[in-house]
Amino acid sequence: MTTAAIVYCSATFTTAGLAEDIAAHLRGRGIETTVAAFGEEDREALTTADLVFLGAWTHGLFVVAQHPERSWVEWTRELPRLDRPRVALFTTYKLRTGSMFRRMREALRPTGARIGVEIKSRGPALTDEGRRMLDAFLDA
Repeated sequence: MTTAAIVYCSATFTTAGLAEDIAAHLRGRGIETTVAAFGEEDREALTTADLVFLGAWTHGLFVVAQHPERSWVEWTRELPRLDRPRVALFTTYKLRTGSMFRRMREALRPTGARIGVEIKSRGPALTDEGRRMLDAFLDA
């Protein structure tokens, strides 16, 4: 059975809700899925899962200087190697994601993570585009 671990950083319910919606979609596809806030995750699950989803809300000035929250970036420094699982990133935002995904990838570079998809949403649910992107990632 395919397994997935979803870990997120959420200031409000928005990113947590997106994490849960991604989990529901994965479970609907028969994938055994766990969801946790960053800092509460099972580190072993991150190294043994087939799929790892890492999410954070878009912090910044709405239209410029978007970045993951500092605590999320610091948390990534403690992550184990992620060169085995297929990794996906997700974020929630108000107006633009700007440099958010680039900065998330930079923070994850030391883990060896190979990012397979980047999903964004303005709300706590997958968009139709996000669902298509997620399905393409799962089917690859």
